[in-house]
Amino acid sequence: MSYYEAQKHNKYPQTPEDVFDFHGMTTSECKLELEEIIRDEEYNHIRIIVGKGTRSPNGPVLPDFIRNYLTDHNIRFSPSKPQDGGDGSLEVYFN
Repeated sequence: MSYYEAQKHNKYPQTPEDVFDFHGMTTSECKLELEEIIRDEEYNHIRIIVGKGTRSPNGPVLPDFIRNYLTDHNIRFSPSKPQDGGDGSLEVYFN
């Protein structure tokens, strides 16, 4: 059975309904985007690409900001699998 066939039969789907890339955004822009995603109540599972902050002059900003935002709003998340972005992206679950 291939990986994709196994995903179809998985009791707990791992494929996000949408992927959002927050690279290059400010924390203010991220907050607005997150608020809209939450307000719309359209998704159960999304992936947010936050990057690792390796090119940020003062170190990573977005990964910590987004993790703190999700935690403060009691939204469940975990790092993505390595093949899906690893530490540079988050799997976010709204249910």
